[in-house]
Amino acid sequence: MSYKRPSQRQPSTLRPLSAELSPLHRSDGSASLKCGNTHIMAAVHGPIAPRVPNRERYDRGVVSVAFSKGSLMTANNSARGSGGDGDAGASGEISANGMTPLPVSLPSGGGATERELEYFVRDALSSCILLERYPRCVIQVVIQIVQADGGVLGSAVNCALLALMDAGVAMRGVPVASTCVVVDNLLDNKTGKGIMEVDGANESDSKDFVWLDPTAEEESGEGHAVVVIVTDAAALSQNANAEKSKSEEERIITSFTYGSSLSLSGLVANTKQSSAAMLAFMRLAVEQKVQREAQSLWA
Repeated sequence: MSYKRPSQRQPSTLRPLSAELSPLHRSDGSASLKCGNTHIMAAVHGPIAPRVPNRERYDRGVVSVAFSKGSLMTANNSARGSGGDGDAGASGEISANGMTPLPVSLPSGGGATERELEYFVRDALSSCILLERYPRCVIQVVIQIVQADGGVLGSAVNCALLALMDAGVAMRGVPVASTCVVVDNLLDNKTGKGIMEVDGANESDSKDFVWLDPTAEEESGEGHAVVVIVTDAAALSQNANAEKSKSEEERIITSFTYGSSLSLSGLVANTKQSSAAMLAFMRLAVEQKVQREAQSLWA
């Protein structure tokens, strides 16, 4: 039985990526990231003194992450709705100050609450930020979902990382998130092989197979398990001798799984290509911003 990917992509093919740094002017750093039809924006405020004293740590900083449900305003005062750039959103109304409410809510995440998803993003970012350089301070990260079509949680981590880079926050690593769908390929009792023929892959003899960067349709398939793995892309890009000293699983910063239960063993190898591609894309986005600023400075 043939089982083709709904998006007609190869299992390891990513959706088109586009990014913009500093799209917001009222934050210390901001970024806009599009992965196919998924569009995320993130803003970083700080390091600043916390408003609540009991959140203060005398020896290190604290990271705060929140998913925003309010309005959004870009640097050129153009509102962006859930339909993409320049759309007015579901209501079709834009206020006089160029802001519009965005009705896109955070995906359910397989039963996880919004607070749990915020903690996931916070832990992923905190592990790679040099928080000891910011004692008694808080770094606030606000994430806005403009449009959701799969891979939202992983895209939120990557967009927040770009915003932290834009804000100049010191980091010891690069936490890159990769989202994949694991499809269970039931084994035939007689042959011991998978009963489904995987389109574009040679994994039909295995129990399951992996699709990288899934759409919402691919995530919601029956029997599909969605895994978001955050790895230190800087560690993965080290030389071969250094890589041998550490197993693939030990490079995982954190992970989030919903759907069928499964093991993370072997998934890091599948997502390694995705992490490397995202790291190269982030480097290109930062280099382009620096070049634009240099041209405008010396023009």
